[in-house]
Amino acid sequence: MIGIILATHADLGQELIQAITLILGKQSNLKAIGLKHGDSIETFEQKLLGLFDEIDTGDGVLGFCDFLGGTPANTLMRCMKKKYFPCITGVNMPMLIEALTNRESISVEELKDRCIIIGTNSILSLKNVIEEAAQQNTEEEF
Repeated sequence: MIGIILATHADLGQELIQAITLILGKQSNLKAIGLKHGDSIETFEQKLLGLFDEIDTGDGVLGFCDFLGGTPANTLMRCMKKKYFPCITGVNMPMLIEALTNRESISVEELKDRCIIIGTNSILSLKNVIEEAAQQNTEEEF
């Protein structure tokens, strides 16, 4: 089973895990680490590396972070120099659901690619969705 780590600012990762638990139930090999004001970057990095060792069962670990350029992402990049693992920026619920529901059936690289596609495709304007649905309903009437 592929392990999953969420490295974010504050408690975003932990809150995503709570939301996922509502949908999928409690998940194993899923951890969050949040960088808080005043935290040492070196300590954050050591804790992050420790989490990877803790949840890597041999199938790999997929990392997620909130956004590129932030300290969690920069720390993940430093960790990747010590131990390779794929990592995705811009974590969202659809990509996490994809990761958690498919992590036992495909490789970590395939999972990374699928999560990026699902995560990107899930970003929509609700106004456009409503307008497209209304247009389809109008076309179906004729």
